[in-house]
Amino acid sequence: MIKELLLALLMISIGILVLLPLFTWLILFRYGKQFALRDTLHPADAIVVLAGTRGNIRFLDGKIRTAVHLYKERRAPYIICSGKFSVKVTETPTLISMEELRSAVAAGRIQEKDVAAAAKNWDIGLGAGYMRDQILQMGVEPQVVLIEQESLHTRENAEYVLTVLKKHGIHRVILVTSPFHQLRTFLTFAKVLRPHGITILNYYAETGEWHPATWFLSAEHRRLVKSEMARIKLYRAKGDLL
Repeated sequence: MIKELLLALLMISIGILVLLPLFTWLILFRYGKQFALRDTLHPADAIVVLAGTRGNIRFLDGKIRTAVHLYKERRAPYIICSGKFSVKVTETPTLISMEELRSAVAAGRIQEKDVAAAAKNWDIGLGAGYMRDQILQMGVEPQVVLIEQESLHTRENAEYVLTVLKKHGIHRVILVTSPFHQLRTFLTFAKVLRPHGITILNYYAETGEWHPATWFLSAEHRRLVKSEMARIKLYRAKGDLL
């Protein structure tokens, strides 16, 4: 009897040791999926892809490749590239001018505290124009690619893209950005686009870095999640998010 009881306890212990890590991973994976949104795709009018490198060109190129992949799958007839700059990846960037940064501060587009870092890191050579060039090199026809290259942050991405959508009579878009940024981008775009009857479908990009199944293994990626949550709370309080 005692031997059977001990055996039962051993089996329970082994089961806990096996299932607990799996259960923990499942919880963290589900949490990561809250950021890395992917909807069931339906035919759309355009694919919207955002600039941004995080200092690694492969990060931006991953978003571009994802957008082109969706286009070649005939998910939408247009690709819209959005963003004036990305963070520099070389020591010879084409930096945004101090005059333009000062004008942006005066217009309330960016904050004064961001100017010093922007002047050193915002490479306008890696904005929507770069994205368009890369897309064309992948065999996409020039008339398919639309750009807006004025936006300085996510809210402006949405606002400037809205102008493009209205001009071309676009009512349904597939939104492509980095996995950890997808949720905040969607909430921002939804705030701007939904009042105009525009439907948004999410499809996070394969950037070769942050992934919802493994993000918690990296201290840097855990910090990204914490930062995104803080920004979502801040921008929602300001009224910038859905």
